[in-house]
Amino acid sequence: MSTAVVAYESASLNDRMKYAQTLAAAGDLIPRGLWNSASNVNGVLVPAAPSPGKVLLVMETGAMLGLMPAAALQSIDVVEGKATLSARLMGALIRKAGHKLEVVKTGSIPGGDYSVTVTGTRADDGSVFTSTWDIPRAIRAGLVQSYEPNAQGVFEVRARSDKGGIKPWEAYAETMPVWRGMSEVGREGFADVLFGLYSTEEITDGGIPVADPDPEPSEDWPALIAAATTRAELDDIKDRIAAKDEGTDKLRAAWLARAGVLSREENTEDADVVPDDPETPSDGEVAYPSAPLPSPSEGLTEEEFEAAEAARFDAAMDAGEVDRD
Repeated sequence: MSTAVVAYESASLNDRMKYAQTLAAAGDLIPRGLWNSASNVNGVLVPAAPSPGKVLLVMETGAMLGLMPAAALQSIDVVEGKATLSARLMGALIRKAGHKLEVVKTGSIPGGDYSVTVTGTRADDGSVFTSTWDIPRAIRAGLVQSYEPNAQGVFEVRARSDKGGIKPWEAYAETMPVWRGMSEVGREGFADVLFGLYSTEEITDGGIPVADPDPEPSEDWPALIAAATTRAELDDIKDRIAAKDEGTDKLRAAWLARAGVLSREENTEDADVVPDDPETPSDGEVAYPSAPLPSPSEGLTEEEFEAAEAARFDAAMDAGEVDRD
């Protein structure tokens, strides 16, 4: 077999699929927007992981645009099953094709008069396309909630999520109008370069897509798992979670941890009390050893114990309960 490097564009579909699977196995090196969320498969909770299908879609889109796979993975996202381009990539592709793209900024965010005008001029026929974005327009589009002066007379942009988190239109108020204007000009005047693709910023209101969010729970699963007193009760909870397709990595960790606790309790109750070495402590009471940890125990294998500890640690890291330094 030849060891020559075969260009992605000329590779067979089977080779491309294998390449996508290989890249997906890179785990955290793959952008979160290309991950699948945790899911249930035949009642088994499957953790979130990079999606070979999304990776392949991104690479195929990149090939269509003349991009190498590595470049495509860094600048193309999958949103709602569709490939989208970062506005920065749109601008790069337009200029690479020989067209002119100009960005003019006026005013300032604190002054209340910030505005961005993007102008694209085609190299073939000289056609000009223009788009102007400012914060008032973003308010009309529902991207920003308010743009008002504070007590010191300095204008501030407010764009928050339903949970109160700061959205990109507030965090990057000077940059977002640029991306919107560039996306608008690109789609209107340079569809032949961008193949009609939307920008990621347009589809996500300026946010960077991440893995699909965990489903909203229909019941307080963590509380139910913690309150379970028997393995049968715990298994019933797992079946209900699976039936409603609401499984997450953290619920899996909580379930495994609770299963371990119940198994240890059952083993403790069934264990024969054996005196330790017949030495008596100074207080006059005979010391007995604590019940050993089950390994493996009924209904919980060593692998499950290890998975529980690993999952609990990961959940603690995500929740900020463990110092990363």
